Amino acid sequence: MSKEESLIEILEAALPLPPKVVLGYKNLEPVFTSGDLARVCDISRSSAKFYVNKMVQLRLVAKVPHKRMYQKYPNATTFSGWLRDLQKLALEPLENGQLPLLEEKEEEE
Repeated sequence: MSKEESLIEILEAALPLPPKVVLGYKNLEPVFTSGDLARVCDISRSSAKFYVNKMVQLRLVAKVPHKRMYQKYPNATTFSGWLRDLQKLALEPLENGQLPLLEEKEEEE
């Protein structure tokens, strides 16, 4: 296995989106539809809708009200920019003990 194949395999396991979608995200306009994502990434429309919903859940994009469009946040024009912000705002404080973990409420019977 080559170095590149190994790195892509690690990315596939570590990232919430496939590398093909991460690459396509960079090429999207600031306001886009799931059809745009499907076209840019050469994936099916249903897969594109799934990944756009995942992006909304991750706060990578926001849904434009009353339209079937999505908008990139200004600081998330690329996936790596969003990931850097996540590292700075969440991962480092979590490791330093500054971001407390939310306790899961146990079900009482």
